[in-house]
Amino acid sequence: MGIPIIFVWTIIFMAVISYKRKKADRQSTTKERDFWERENNANLTRKQDISNLDYVDFTGVTLPFAKFSDDLLRQCEEQVLKLKEEKILNLTGVSNTDLKLTYGAANLPLLTNYDQNFTLLVRTLNTWGSRLQELSHSQEAITVLAFSVSIGSDIKNTYQLLAELYLQEGETAKIDDLKIKASTLNSLMKAPILSTLDRISSGDSSIG
Repeated sequence: MGIPIIFVWTIIFMAVISYKRKKADRQSTTKERDFWERENNANLTRKQDISNLDYVDFTGVTLPFAKFSDDLLRQCEEQVLKLKEEKILNLTGVSNTDLKLTYGAANLPLLTNYDQNFTLLVRTLNTWGSRLQELSHSQEAITVLAFSVSIGSDIKNTYQLLAELYLQEGETAKIDDLKIKASTLNSLMKAPILSTLDRISSGDSSIG
């Protein structure tokens, strides 16, 4: 009497599942081991000089301060003026382990603070530019949003609004420049931003 075919297939299925589970476990163990090895090395890395990093530089930047009377605009302007006195560094997409490996564990608190300043800056610039656009100050909105893009913002709304303003002003070639800038982002937002810019340049008004 032969072995039922369903029994054979059940054995094969269980063997495949077992193999895949063991393979996944091995990969997980390897990844965890590699992570802790890198983390230990990072914690032992000596402090490096961080004085010459690519900090945000306001030199030669002209932003529309105190041009219009509006509470939200004033709040944004005051926040940006405060941040101008701080060190600001775009570390989007860089892990703490990589920061420690590159610059030393002792510099992590400072670098984290500089990166937090960057996050606050681009969020404030986005709010500032959006409010200027709401008040029909298109050129000033473009100035603020373009500066945010130039320093590496990865806020989708910043790119979207700036592209829409370029379209409104007939400066469609600058949308291509935005795509080039967005393609260099080290951020999970790169793909959504590029998708949004593609839809705007193609004339699709249904942008989410």
